[in-house]
Amino acid sequence: MKILHVIESFSPRYGGPVSVTMALACAQADLGHDVTVCTTNLDYPHGVLRSAGRATICHDRVQVLYFPVQFRPLTLSAQLKSFVKNKISTFDIIHIHGLYRFPPTYAAYQARRQKIPYVITPHGALDPYLYTKSSRNVLLKRLYERWFDLPNLHGVGAIHYTAEDERQRAAFLGLCAPSFVVPNGVDWGRYAQLPARGVFRTAQGLGDAPLVLFLGRLHPKKGLDLLIQAFETIRRQVSGVQLAIVGPENDRFGQQVRAWVAERGLTDSVHFVGHLDGVDVIQAYVDADVFVLSSYTENFGMTVVEAMACALPVVISDQVNIHAEVAQSGAGMVTRCDSDELAEAVIALLGGPDRRHVMGAAGRAAAQLRYTWPNIVDTLSREYTFVIGKRK
Repeated sequence: MKILHVIESFSPRYGGPVSVTMALACAQADLGHDVTVCTTNLDYPHGVLRSAGRATICHDRVQVLYFPVQFRPLTLSAQLKSFVKNKISTFDIIHIHGLYRFPPTYAAYQARRQKIPYVITPHGALDPYLYTKSSRNVLLKRLYERWFDLPNLHGVGAIHYTAEDERQRAAFLGLCAPSFVVPNGVDWGRYAQLPARGVFRTAQGLGDAPLVLFLGRLHPKKGLDLLIQAFETIRRQVSGVQLAIVGPENDRFGQQVRAWVAERGLTDSVHFVGHLDGVDVIQAYVDADVFVLSSYTENFGMTVVEAMACALPVVISDQVNIHAEVAQSGAGMVTRCDSDELAEAVIALLGGPDRRHVMGAAGRAAAQLRYTWPNIVDTLSREYTFVIGKRK
């Protein structure tokens, strides 16, 4: 099958959607599919990648085409437009990632116009929280949606949700398009043999202190305000506890998080590590005692599954769309978006090493069973085939 993925940016600093798309494309290529990724040179939180105008080959067989951006707010790219318009018909199916930006919107429009089967993965963009949180952007989003994205969503072969909770949250839009649920995955080869503990702790000067880990973009939706409030309580009750915040910073919001830390007198216990890649990320998971993701909205939560794969117990909010799966598997604890509940859960796990061990083992088993790519790609291929068949 000849597959084209279209995504706004392929910078790893954009977090989950990029890492998932990259891993999916590679897993599809491993199973013999002909896979191309069409994207831009946009980097996060600003700047551009050096790949613009060049095609690169990742994982031996996946071709990644980077196109330069002329207008950053909407990710407008004339070169990407030309490629999509002229080449989209050479693919069997178009898999579009995200909404509200030019690359996914235009690719869906051309697929619809040229009658090429296409699938849209919204990556959480249809969650009602994101519609109401920013009053400044709501009107613009509604207009863009009505003029561009809603016609694409109504004409899509299928909408791909990564959790049943994500699909239910999008129901308020009344979309008539078919949909299916297939989760994101991890490359189990990276987690089959976990590294020894201690490398991350040594690099950060953490010693043997109890360690709470947050890993992800520093973004308002991630609930870092709740985590900092909770950590103030945690530090009062758990001697020597440390918090590592790992991930790229949006300049303005990163400064806000640092201000919260300083206001509560937590500076000596909170470590801003910045962005990590590859084995360094796994070292962080392995060295932590508890992973926390207190998001106000999270369509899947790749970092949760990564933590589970590293046998790290998790504490997540009930707004992370795989919260039911986490609770069912016994991989961790689920709370409301409430700093007191969050603190209580983390304190309970830090004080119970046996409980952490049991939850970590359960999470690792669940990650291997449910969230590895070969099975996921097989399921997704069947959905692709069904969508293609409807066009004939």
